[in-house]
Amino acid sequence: MSAPQEVYADTMGEITLSGGMVRIELVSLAGGKSKEGEAPKFEPRMRVVMSPDGFLRSFSAMENLVKQLVDAGLVKQKGDKSKGDVAATDSAKSPNF
Repeated sequence: MSAPQEVYADTMGEITLSGGMVRIELVSLAGGKSKEGEAPKFEPRMRVVMSPDGFLRSFSAMENLVKQLVDAGLVKQKGDKSKGDVAATDSAKSPNF
């Protein structure tokens, strides 16, 4: 059995519903320096296409992982806890949280 392919992405770009399928674009920071005051530029790395049911199962799994990260102290709740917002702690800064 061969190892699964791995793709690194900094974050998710567009998430759309098209043709009855959920399409998630994985993006990474583009090479080169951005000009001062400009937002960082992202470039697509891969697109994941899944059924709405598969997307909902994945979303539930991600919510569970966020709870584990909060419980482990790797990220902390910010703002209204009922909204589920999280922020990176000083020891684990990430642009994704």
